[in-house]
Amino acid sequence: MPTISGLPYYEVHFNADGTLNASVGNGHGELRAAVSAGDIDELFVFAHGWNNGVESARDLYAAMFTLLAGQLGGDFSGSAVVGVFWPSLLFPDDDPATATPHPSTGAQIVTALAPAFPDQQQDLATIGALLDEKPQDPDRLSEFQSLAANLVTTAPQGDEDTGEAAMLDGDTATVIGQGVAMAPKGDGDAQGIGNPFTGLWSGAREVLRTMSYYEMKNRAGVVGKDGLGPQIAALTPAPRVHLIGHSFGARLVAYALAGMPENLTGSASPVKSVTLIQGAFSHFAFAAPMPIDGDRRGALAGFANRVDGPLLATFTSADRAVGWWYPTASMLARQDNEAVDDLVYRWGAMGRDGFQQNPAAVVTPLAAAGHVYDFDPGGFYAVDANAVIKANQSAFSGAHSDIRHPEVMWAVAAAAGRT
Repeated sequence: MPTISGLPYYEVHFNADGTLNASVGNGHGELRAAVSAGDIDELFVFAHGWNNGVESARDLYAAMFTLLAGQLGGDFSGSAVVGVFWPSLLFPDDDPATATPHPSTGAQIVTALAPAFPDQQQDLATIGALLDEKPQDPDRLSEFQSLAANLVTTAPQGDEDTGEAAMLDGDTATVIGQGVAMAPKGDGDAQGIGNPFTGLWSGAREVLRTMSYYEMKNRAGVVGKDGLGPQIAALTPAPRVHLIGHSFGARLVAYALAGMPENLTGSASPVKSVTLIQGAFSHFAFAAPMPIDGDRRGALAGFANRVDGPLLATFTSADRAVGWWYPTASMLARQDNEAVDDLVYRWGAMGRDGFQQNPAAVVTPLAAAGHVYDFDPGGFYAVDANAVIKANQSAFSGAHSDIRHPEVMWAVAAAAGRT
């Protein structure tokens, strides 16, 4: 049995539609058998967000579960940890470990995207070639936009989380122009110095980034609702489960609640805590009603009762991915009379300011190990991580992935009632 710092470690692998990937450890990695044998009564389940492969996710889990082991004080009896794997992706320019000062080539980008889009390899090849060739032809830009939009095949689960969809069928000039506005300004290509098509193709790159990440966000909801939720509900005898997710993985574990049977509420629910680390999905997801519209509810409104414990969401202004890119990618969805500040709030993400709803979430600072939190069952907590999650790891994402801190896992342990 593999372990991480003494904690038994299991992996659960999902396909994009939420079915188990049976080619890897039968999908559930023998977790069911171990729970059925009575060896496990508590599970810490972590879902990665964007990543560039299985090994990258395993590296994250090794780091975070090692930190957790240190917070549990050596009391591992009956406890185990689970890494969730799902077909996500990471633009090479956005990986803090490998990003270079210069933008990746089209060929490098599509190589990174290919594993997440196994049925669209020819389209990806064309996308990569267009990015590298940068043809001075408006029709080729239109072709590129169409190919990038075709990467989005998973339906969204809530209209509060669909701002990027305006890029799917907008006119090419407007969509590519928005991409130009989103491109890094220090890049000569983005500015189109000497050749406007150079700038337009830099904008096209941003459209591709937006469409591929939009598909990942939608996919995370499907894997959570149709995959992880039912798998948790099927474990017997039911262990205490603590859900943890980063980035799009936060959306995955949140939507797992929607995939559990209606009778698993309150004390009957196996889920005893939820921790969303820099969540890359709408901060209105649990709102009923939404603060921006009293007639609308978030897609997960009402599902908090499937957590017999607290719900936490970290946030920091240093996270550029959710604080700037996330709402900017939704700019085309704005109304004519909608101010920029309103737009940022309308399409804001969990990792920017935590749960936004009424009654308001309790705001509490992310504190050092040893701090005594006062988390109540069923309570929503916006955890201010500005003092901890702050390292600028890449031009695109800022501190989005700066999460490998003991303070983060101390909050997880506290939410689990293990401190």
